[in-house]
Amino acid sequence: MVSRLLFFFLLIMKRVLTLLVFELLLAFCFLVLGQSFRFALLTDMHLSPDLPQHTTDLQRAVHEIDSLKQVAFVIIGGDIADKGDRLSLLVAKKLFDELNVPYYVVPGNHDTRYCPTTTTTFDSVFQYHHFTFTYQHIQFIGFNTGQGHGVNSGWVSDPEMSWIKGQLQKAGTQQPLFFVTHFPLNSSDVGNRDAFLLVVNHYNVEAILGGHYHRNVFFDEDGIPDVLTRTLQSNAFVPAGYSLIEVDHAIRFYEKKVGDSHPFLWLTFPFHAQPQKSASQE
Repeated sequence: MVSRLLFFFLLIMKRVLTLLVFELLLAFCFLVLGQSFRFALLTDMHLSPDLPQHTTDLQRAVHEIDSLKQVAFVIIGGDIADKGDRLSLLVAKKLFDELNVPYYVVPGNHDTRYCPTTTTTFDSVFQYHHFTFTYQHIQFIGFNTGQGHGVNSGWVSDPEMSWIKGQLQKAGTQQPLFFVTHFPLNSSDVGNRDAFLLVVNHYNVEAILGGHYHRNVFFDEDGIPDVLTRTLQSNAFVPAGYSLIEVDHAIRFYEKKVGDSHPFLWLTFPFHAQPQKSASQE
């Protein structure tokens, strides 16, 4: 009896050690090939002349990110200005410009719904409302899902959909992709999400990143991980915070409270793309 228990114990330990060695080898491969990196995601800061604490929260977050090591870039996930006003967007841009690394922005519903032409005010400050760039071998595609004319729900406009299709055609079906937009890509938030998913489901989409819900949430959009992250805002109970996202053989999401040196890991899922030697950035 004892020998049988010992046999099963050793068998289990062998499998555990095999998995551990496999994980370590994968991590080593990504490290050697330069594929391990992390970036910051800030969203839902809601700057306003009437809400000075929100500006303070953003100032503190920017200064803290500048002090961190190995943050490759910063993504801003929308709802930058609470009322979409140009003054608040300009205040935000001035603070974003203090970052020591590149940053990329998309608008949220608060940035667009007060605008009669959807993104005119946003574009006048940031000069764009969608972006694409490649870091190492991953392409990031950020796009607008907000609507103007007082509409608060999400929609991928025809021009935006055409632009996305163009980026996908140039990328090809094997290119690892991260999408960035403010709304989650579910039917209750984005009215034509099914049309969007029909366009992208033949491509190698690793994740969709966003905000809007002001908290950490995970959705599955027809097999695509759709991750919403916390608001930057502080309140009486919760300090200001943002997200740090690490990519190697897995994609890990950490909540980072400003002033706290211990980020909280709340979500991990596999990164399916194979490591590559190239490390180009556009």
